Amino acid sequence: MTTSHNSRLKQMRIAAGGILAVMAVLYIVSRSYQHQWPWLEWVRAFAEAGMVGGLADWFAVTALFRHPLGLPIPHTAVIPKEKDRIGAALAQFVRGNFLTANLICKQARDLKLVQRTASWLTNTQQAQRLAGQTLHMLPTAFDALESNHTHKALTSKLTEQLRTLEPHTISSKLLAWMLAENRYRQLLAPVLSQLASALTHHKESIETAAGNKAPLTKIPLLGRISRAIAEDMSERATDSMQAKLLAASEDHTEPLWDIIYQQLLKTKEHCENNTDLRQQLENIRDEWLEHPQHGELTTRLWHQIRESLDQDLASENPKAVQHLTAIIIAAGSSIEQNPDLAQKIELTLLDGIEQILEKHGGHIEAMIRETIEEWDAQTLMEKLEHQVGPDLQFIRINGTLIGGLVGVTLHAIGQLIWPS
Repeated sequence: MTTSHNSRLKQMRIAAGGILAVMAVLYIVSRSYQHQWPWLEWVRAFAEAGMVGGLADWFAVTALFRHPLGLPIPHTAVIPKEKDRIGAALAQFVRGNFLTANLICKQARDLKLVQRTASWLTNTQQAQRLAGQTLHMLPTAFDALESNHTHKALTSKLTEQLRTLEPHTISSKLLAWMLAENRYRQLLAPVLSQLASALTHHKESIETAAGNKAPLTKIPLLGRISRAIAEDMSERATDSMQAKLLAASEDHTEPLWDIIYQQLLKTKEHCENNTDLRQQLENIRDEWLEHPQHGELTTRLWHQIRESLDQDLASENPKAVQHLTAIIIAAGSSIEQNPDLAQKIELTLLDGIEQILEKHGGHIEAMIRETIEEWDAQTLMEKLEHQVGPDLQFIRINGTLIGGLVGVTLHAIGQLIWPS
């Protein structure tokens, strides 16, 4: 890119200088032979004014970057001399006209960033690529955390935060969430099914245990009768419990759910109002956090997560990528299908942009100013000349030609007013 700029700048300089040279040749020729061919006075007027315009624009363009002909003429080499002031003015201009909260927020609204991002996230290929890139960066992040023992500091900070949690409050809120909209039925239905399965699997063991606990077992005849009755009652009770559990797991209108609801409600009230239970839960929390096994468990958990992730990412079809891809697509779909959610996200984003610009706008302005101040004059001059130099040479060309036309016009006016 720099080579093409240099080449174009060189070509434009040659063109501007060449046109000025042509004007000089025309002036010399027309002035020398004007007495033989009077019409050459028009050419002389054109060439004379063109030289004046071309030289004036050459001086103006050159004076921006350096001293014309190396002479220290006042108010020349403007850019090198005023570099810091130009940088400060440019930084202030950029911040005041381009980095305003109203302008940036308007652009963000017009671009519909949230909607476009949501649409982008719902694309399977894009979501999969994002998930893969994100997860493949995690091992590097884990290495960085482990190299300076940051993960231990994070674990310590997490432990401190866990000490501030109130187990009874969390339990109460969890139970309230389960009771709302009968969520507990959806959550506990699989548990009831597993309990019924466990009863079936251990049915014989339960009957044997019930028979062993029967009274009069040491008396030959009565013991057998008592044992048989106990086993029969145990079998019927087990079958009844199994049937009720299966029925409840499949039908949310079964009476067993009302009993469960009442018990959960009592447990919730107990968590909220029983000070002894509150203290017991807090003691359990503190004992667990202070126990040496807690630190060992945290360390093992950290290494287990790291090893599992490394193994999964090394496979042909990492499950973690599939799961994260599904989460990303679901998040994008939720935003697309929920305008209120999209609006909330957009308002949060715009509020964040405003806060960043208000808090760090001065830093951005300072960064631009300091960057330009760090450039030496030659570097700044080269950067600007590469960018606008060809256009400035066009100014020289235009000045030469327009000057010539102005000269012809003035000569014509003079002939009309003072005919020879």
